[in-house]
Amino acid sequence: MTEPTPTPGTLLVDSNGKLGEFMGKGGPRYMLRPVRGGCEWEAEPDAVREPTPAERETAERLRAGRTAVSP
Repeated sequence: MTEPTPTPGTLLVDSNGKLGEFMGKGGPRYMLRPVRGGCEWEAEPDAVREPTPAERETAERLRAGRTAVSP
């Protein structure tokens, strides 16, 4: 059984450990973009995973424009 295609904006980590937002599909591959924007890259669907809690926290800080956790 194949996994459903992620919703655009879903956070994923590729096989190189690079964190990105799912943007859509480019043929059979997923298109990911850095959380703060930039050039998209391709990733094989079977080579991505959900982020860990720490990776998700980093992404949320980046989305909010912060680079450090507030006290």
